[in-house]
Amino acid sequence: MVSTIRSYPKITLEDLKTYKPIWRTPVCGTFQKARICSMPPPSSGGVHLLQILNLIGDTDFKSLGWHNPDVLHLMVEAMRIAYADRSEYLGDPDFVKVPVQQLISRDYAAKRRQEIDPNRATPSTQVKPVDKATLERFTKAESPDTSHLTVVDEQRNAVSLTFTVNYGFGSGVVTPGTGILLNDEMDDFAAAPGVPNAYGLVGGDANAIAPRKTPLSSMTPTIVTQNNRLKMATGAPGGSTIITTVLQVILNVLAYDMNAGEAVWAPRIHHQWLPDELRIQPFGLDTATITELKRRGHQVKQTSPWGNANAIVVTADGKLDGAADPRGEGSPSGY
Repeated sequence: MVSTIRSYPKITLEDLKTYKPIWRTPVCGTFQKARICSMPPPSSGGVHLLQILNLIGDTDFKSLGWHNPDVLHLMVEAMRIAYADRSEYLGDPDFVKVPVQQLISRDYAAKRRQEIDPNRATPSTQVKPVDKATLERFTKAESPDTSHLTVVDEQRNAVSLTFTVNYGFGSGVVTPGTGILLNDEMDDFAAAPGVPNAYGLVGGDANAIAPRKTPLSSMTPTIVTQNNRLKMATGAPGGSTIITTVLQVILNVLAYDMNAGEAVWAPRIHHQWLPDELRIQPFGLDTATITELKRRGHQVKQTSPWGNANAIVVTADGKLDGAADPRGEGSPSGY
């Protein structure tokens, strides 16, 4: 048997000399009375955080109750739609046209919401990214792995920062004599259409590998304001789960009036279209709720707890309330 080994050009000193950080405008939208601003492409985080919030719409979560089966079902189906669109349209905006304004359009969300059966899960094989012609109708004017930190100062200036080398300890390679750990961000590209990466995410041509192109990520550092004043800052590591983790921390504060600790510590769910499974953590949902979700057709899979979120919330009396995730590392510190 003859095997062929493909060789790729190495990163050169010239590549490093010509690299420049790119400043991008945050993607923003509204939910209830709050303004949500988060990371734009080449991260998919901000776009799909806003898309899911739009799909949820004006649902009165508080009246229904936390982790009510109707609430969970709507959230899962909204996640499923958003991650399907992610697979088709998200990539580096310097290389592909990412329809950000269409995907975060309330009108677009209203159309896709009609696809959600309130009583039955739709198999992911039947949920497709919307076609480009339809999407264009909603055009408007224009840690050892991933780590996140959130900072707010006494003037209420806020920083929400997510940074990553991708998987645990990146590539596992340290450049001799430098102490610099090399990342393995190449895994965030789509190796081929429909082929999942290490996190099970699939992609297509929009996120195909190309020279000088930035791979798609799920980083979702987010700042929330109300009446032009800081309400909260939050974010998390966790690969494909980042978007849904940040979503639930925000909903816990805005919809359920939880404090920072309650919002970050609360059990979470996750669905990313493919694989078609609803992830829950041990003891995260009661037996009756799990039974009802299974009855509706959800493929429930219990997994180890995930995520390492943190958040700072401005309380009603103007104080800062900070919390770190007990699932991971980190702790709040005040002055």
